[in-house]
Amino acid sequence: MPEKREEFKRVAEALSASPFYRHIRMRITKIEERSSEMWLELGEEHKNIWGTIHGGAIASLLDSTCGSSLYSSLEQNEGAITIDLRVNFFAPPQGSRIIGKGSFIYRTKRLAWSQAEAYDEKGNLIARAQAIHRIVKRNW
Repeated sequence: MPEKREEFKRVAEALSASPFYRHIRMRITKIEERSSEMWLELGEEHKNIWGTIHGGAIASLLDSTCGSSLYSSLEQNEGAITIDLRVNFFAPPQGSRIIGKGSFIYRTKRLAWSQAEAYDEKGNLIARAQAIHRIVKRNW
């Protein structure tokens, strides 16, 4: 099991270093069997014209949290692409960080299902998402 934990840690670090994650200030904090956690550091660039956090920023966090929760179900030469993402928004976040918690639900040979929730720093549930992913072969 320690080897698996080290592998999950390496994957989290690699994904967190991606240009998009760095651009929007998003980071994976944990990948485990069937789950993941991430955070999004909020700034002025995430706000809409009403001064609240744009739903697209929250949806990006939820999409990535859903996707990273699948990692333990993938073979070494597989990846996952989100083909359907449904997000329900409940409240604007309070504070400067959003925390995403995702879980892998089910997988077939070509499709996988996952879900995630987003919380603000005060622990308030601000959004929930369900995703369907296409499993693809990769040349890593």
